[in-house]
Amino acid sequence: MRWRSSVIIVALLTLSALPLYALSQFSGAVLHDMHLFWFSSLLALSPCGDVWALDSWGKEPARPAREYAIPVALCGAFFGVIYFFPGVHKWLVSGWQWGDARQIVAQMHIKWFEFAELPWLRIDRYPWLCSLGGHAVLLFEIGFFPLVCWRKTRTLAAVMGLGFHWSTQAFFFIPFVSLWACYVVVAPWYLLPRGNAPSTLGPRLGSARPTLSSKRRALPAALFGGAVLALAIVQGVRGQTQAWPIACYPTFSSIVGDTLPDLLIEAESSTGERVRFTGRERGPRTQAEWGRVFRISGVYGSPPDANSLREHAFAAAERAGISLTKGSTLRVYRASFATAPELWLKAPRDPLLLSSFRVEP
Repeated sequence: MRWRSSVIIVALLTLSALPLYALSQFSGAVLHDMHLFWFSSLLALSPCGDVWALDSWGKEPARPAREYAIPVALCGAFFGVIYFFPGVHKWLVSGWQWGDARQIVAQMHIKWFEFAELPWLRIDRYPWLCSLGGHAVLLFEIGFFPLVCWRKTRTLAAVMGLGFHWSTQAFFFIPFVSLWACYVVVAPWYLLPRGNAPSTLGPRLGSARPTLSSKRRALPAALFGGAVLALAIVQGVRGQTQAWPIACYPTFSSIVGDTLPDLLIEAESSTGERVRFTGRERGPRTQAEWGRVFRISGVYGSPPDANSLREHAFAAAERAGISLTKGSTLRVYRASFATAPELWLKAPRDPLLLSSFRVEP
């Protein structure tokens, strides 16, 4: 009964959250939170209430180990593809050079520029440390899969993964808290002094012998997990990051420069007075808003959309506190902004006119 109640609760949570998270993907770039549904769906198809549910506390799991081991192993595989393919694309596109200090500093400067904030430590002033961290990321992403699949190195994988996410939060302002929470699946629970503590990815959880019925009960989780894993591998090979609910996670594979494209709006009044603004004058954009800017400006490869650019220009004017008089002309450019903190106030480079229209009287 406790297994069924846990499954029902997790299934309801997954199904109710799915449309809400799906709708948020239309706000701009894809938000890579799909792993929450991979894991929660797998829980709903597994005996997830046999150990940590309150009414299971202190009781020995009676199911065969197979019913627990398959879902947990699939969770480990999910982690593997999340990290593996971004690492693969870094190697294929940029190679070992991706970890060079100049490249890592440029990546950090982009995020600092987007958030209009500096970290507690200006690590960009220590090139050797940036180079060490960049090359460690290359090895970590490729090596996480084998580490998480072997019990003796699984704890090391968890420590490295948490350290990786702490670093990206501290120096890139990328928290990824939703993935941190999923690390419970690779924690060394077998070290706890408890009779029925779950040991991840392999050790026996139940003493019962496998039966035909137990194999059938493990089949839904195996089929679902296998399907998600197969599709994630396909998307990973393609490098398809702009998809949902199955996609390749952000690769950051290209070696970036010292500028970032953004939309620059010029408003010219009927008397010839001109003012330029971006909409960031009174505060930074969110990551979803940056994603939308990149999408409508053609950075992601699709042609700029005139209607979207028009809407963005009016919204940016309102956000920047710019009053648009009737008969004014608005011009929307894509320009390159310097990302080094010391150059944030410098005029943008290479403005390219994307759209022009008048404020209707």
